[in-house]
Amino acid sequence: MSAFKPVTNITLSPDLSQLVVGQATNFTATVTPSDATNQTIVWSRVTGVNCTINSTNNGKNLTLTAQASGSLSLRATIANGKLQ
Repeated sequence: MSAFKPVTNITLSPDLSQLVVGQATNFTATVTPSDATNQTIVWSRVTGVNCTINSTNNGKNLTLTAQASGSLSLRATIANGKLQ
């Protein structure tokens, strides 16, 4: 049995500044280390404008649609709850 290897970082590309109001914008999440045991990401809005969040590929492909202009803060949680 292999040792559990936790996720230490999640990077979103491009950054959220690319989000355009009313337009679906695609993002890609990269998990570090690449061989982490559990890489399933659960996305949620923390603060800021309302937006629609859709994800596929265990949360690594993310589509956001902002409902209005303003700031937005997202939370990425690994399914085991270890990284937020």
